[in-house]
Amino acid sequence: MESGTIRVLLVEDSNFDVFIIKDMLGQDKNNFKRSSFEIVRAKTFQEAKHKLLKEYFDIILLDLTLPDSFGLDTLKKIYSEVPEIPIIILTSLNDQLVAIKAVKEGAQDYLVKGQFDANLLLRSIHYSIERHKMLVALRSMALIDQLTSLYNRRGFLNLANHHISLAKRKKRNLLFLFCDLDNFKFINDNYGHLVGDSVLKDISLILKDAFRESDIIARFGGDEFVVLALDVKEEDRKIIIDRLESKIKDYNNTKQRPYTLSMSIGAVFYGPDDITKLEDILDKADKLMYEQKKKNKGC
Repeated sequence: MESGTIRVLLVEDSNFDVFIIKDMLGQDKNNFKRSSFEIVRAKTFQEAKHKLLKEYFDIILLDLTLPDSFGLDTLKKIYSEVPEIPIIILTSLNDQLVAIKAVKEGAQDYLVKGQFDANLLLRSIHYSIERHKMLVALRSMALIDQLTSLYNRRGFLNLANHHISLAKRKKRNLLFLFCDLDNFKFINDNYGHLVGDSVLKDISLILKDAFRESDIIARFGGDEFVVLALDVKEEDRKIIIDRLESKIKDYNNTKQRPYTLSMSIGAVFYGPDDITKLEDILDKADKLMYEQKKKNKGC
């Protein structure tokens, strides 16, 4: 939303309803934060999907009955594409129960055609945008580790399950890494918990530096970290681990701390035809990590 302009994707196949909506939004007398509206129309779900891939929108006004999509399925498909954009359902009086269900499925509000005026439409748009921002922020807080700003266990599990499903559909490979700081208890006991927290923050920065922005990095709990590297080859496993260990070595050489950081790492490759459950993948990676830890004698 730039310079008070709200970009609206109006997904509606009825020319009459489009005319009404545009007329109402043109009546904004600067009652709401001096906003103006830029309205982009899509007549079908496929057209809407294409525009959402190419352009940014602040809000979506969505008719559930389209030539190529109908009912709650329309909302679910749009919402799965752009969960970050608030959606208001435009419905007929006969479909009001469906609209109520749509709100439970993720839409911010619904308006019954012929039953709202410009003020109600404007209020719904502005409140839906603000409410959705708040919900996104709350969801983010629930999925982020407060100390390191990485994903937490819950955030990682949600995203990992999503990427496993995506990998199967798109025929992509994944690499799961279970990483545990060596001798972290020694650092905590000898230098204090504030230093321990600083170490956890430092290792999170090292992980971010070692992996791509598209990879999923999380603090799984305590001194345990997990990484999901996307779209990799099986032969990349050693390269990826070597890169991480090199970044840790660089940290030790440049920071000159009274302690030396190292990690024990277990890595499991996952192909698109693999049927292993996420919990079993992580369990296997965890066991591989502990095997390395025994060799390193780090605890």
